[in-house]
Amino acid sequence: MIHYDASASDPGAVAWLLKDPACRVSYQWLVLDSGEKVRIAPDSARAYHAGICRSSGTPGLMYQDANSAFFGIAAAATDGDTITQAQYGTILLLVADYFRAQSWPLKESWRLVGHDTEASPLGRKHDPTGSNPARPVIDVPTLRTWLEQAR
Repeated sequence: MIHYDASASDPGAVAWLLKDPACRVSYQWLVLDSGEKVRIAPDSARAYHAGICRSSGTPGLMYQDANSAFFGIAAAATDGDTITQAQYGTILLLVADYFRAQSWPLKESWRLVGHDTEASPLGRKHDPTGSNPARPVIDVPTLRTWLEQAR
């Protein structure tokens, strides 16, 4: 599941997620503007990134608990931003690695979802697209296309 973290800066995002005891959210990975990836939670842990979600009904993608069903990847960005090409590249590599680790064909890109398509009720969350779909913060359809073309 793809997110943006609503941070004002990369250092602020890292400090919030890794050092602030008031933080009640986590992802497996946070991807900074430079494309650097920061491990927030191990893959074996249940990261708290999805909140209340309901399966979008995509065949083969039924779940009861989104936090347990999805790995969470967030870009350090906020609504109105557009992530960097370096962030897109790192997110794509992370997603492709997860697909390979799970033995999912890269052509099954429907497995890659945004928080906005799964959050319940629908419309409750805008990440990763953001509030302006004409200028998405992160464009999941583009990521899906690139994933299917990856080697």
